[in-house]
Amino acid sequence: MIFYRGGVAVNPKKVIAIILILAGAAGAYYFFYAKNKAKNTSAAVQFLTARVERGDITDSIKGSGTIQPYQLLELNPRGSGTVEKVYVKAGDKVKAGDPLLVLYNRSTDLALEKARINLSIQQDNLNKALSNLEKAEIKAPQRGIVTEITVKKGDNISKGTTVAKLRLNPGKTIIKAPFNAAQIKDVKIGDKAEVLFLDFLFKKEGIVTDISEKGKLKSTGAVYYYATIEIDGEYYVEGAETLVDVTLNTRDGVQKAVEAVALEAPEEIEVKSEAAGTVSAIYVKEDQTVSAGAKLVSLDSEELKESVENARRSLEQAKLDLEEKELAKNELVYTAPFDGTIVEVNVSEGEELVQSSSQSSSKPLIILADYSKMKVVISVDELDAVKIKEGMPVKITSDAFPGKSWQGTVENVAEIGTSSNDVSTFDVTIVTSSIEELKAGMTVTAEIIVQSKEDTLILPASAIREANGRTFVLLREKEGEANGQSRRQNMKEVKLGIKTSEYVEILEGLSEGDEVIIPTTSASGQSNRQGNTGGFRFDLVPGGPPSGPRR
Repeated sequence: MIFYRGGVAVNPKKVIAIILILAGAAGAYYFFYAKNKAKNTSAAVQFLTARVERGDITDSIKGSGTIQPYQLLELNPRGSGTVEKVYVKAGDKVKAGDPLLVLYNRSTDLALEKARINLSIQQDNLNKALSNLEKAEIKAPQRGIVTEITVKKGDNISKGTTVAKLRLNPGKTIIKAPFNAAQIKDVKIGDKAEVLFLDFLFKKEGIVTDISEKGKLKSTGAVYYYATIEIDGEYYVEGAETLVDVTLNTRDGVQKAVEAVALEAPEEIEVKSEAAGTVSAIYVKEDQTVSAGAKLVSLDSEELKESVENARRSLEQAKLDLEEKELAKNELVYTAPFDGTIVEVNVSEGEELVQSSSQSSSKPLIILADYSKMKVVISVDELDAVKIKEGMPVKITSDAFPGKSWQGTVENVAEIGTSSNDVSTFDVTIVTSSIEELKAGMTVTAEIIVQSKEDTLILPASAIREANGRTFVLLREKEGEANGQSRRQNMKEVKLGIKTSEYVEILEGLSEGDEVIIPTTSASGQSNRQGNTGGFRFDLVPGGPPSGPRR
């Protein structure tokens, strides 16, 4: 009988025959394996040896990436306009700040000029507002004596209100002496004068302080010109006429007034407010002598303060507007942001440029590269990233130049990694000096030197065993030693320095030339894990070395 399985015919007799053959083979294998089991078990553990030597050891992290210029600029239009000037061509060397090209846009120029004019207007408005605010501080226009204060604190006054009266020139007496046209032409301000008081027959010296430019017609038909003379002392008596003769000593000789004149009454003026407001302070008293510019009264004017504040805001807005228009103008001037070499120029003078939201379909106007340094970015996993620090040395190699290498430095390790398949990687930026042999875009290998030491004690990493956080090696037994207690003493604790996948640095515990055992298991073909040395198990005794190995 024939059975069909999955569309294939199966003969039961042939199946039975195959089963019997396989069973016989398995029995033979078991017989030979059981017979030799004891012998093979005793030979399962084999040992290799290694000597502690002096040499160089380096712990490094490798990665690959493409070499690029340290800086690369692809210049795209920042605004619309006509290319007015192109300053560079491919291959030119430029410095930071050098002009590359300039665009012209009339609308931008007009907007900038309007902004400048508006700023000037707003500045004038603020100056006027401040000037008006200063008028709230009412000051003495000239030196004088306060004869009367006509307001009190808290009064609301309007513009033009008299707040005080001043008698000018305190301590002085004023005389206005007449001279004819022939005399007055020789008189100058500053000439000395001699004043004779006719009633008292005494003289007083004075000085010319003013000269009238126009003559005054008298009833007799004569025309008089008056020189103002000032003398020290107050000699005017109200209600009385005090006559004096005046003689002037000019550079061209002595000139005597054409007639005697009476002393002038002291001039008195009214000080008026130039702004409206509330009297907030009065700084003087009556009969007090004040200098020109001295504060008499202060007003509190909300209207003036608000006017100043509005003017300030308008000026600030005008400044911002001008800054915005200047930025728009500056955007039409393209300059090099760093020293470098012009790689490409894809624009010509007279060309119309229009700023686009997407530049992906068009070539950059200019490409600028900084070849003074090169850089390569490699990705490392999170376990290696924590070992890498800025400034670490890097060895750069390229398959295009076998046997050659270049030096670099770690510039930056990314703060944020990229996660993929539950593994995080971090970008490491490496910088080198200019490398003429390598072209931008070539693939290179970067070896970051994490630790390195020369002429130190090293040993294969496979000789090291760990147990409970401590590291050990098994020293090779000397010829003729017993297998008892002496074997326990050959376990040696060591202190390690630099570790790599192949070698470790020995800091303490061994000397150059010491020979250690590297156990391997032929049955498994695998190296031993932590806590296991060549098939032996070691138990740690507190305060002492490991106990003897037990099979």
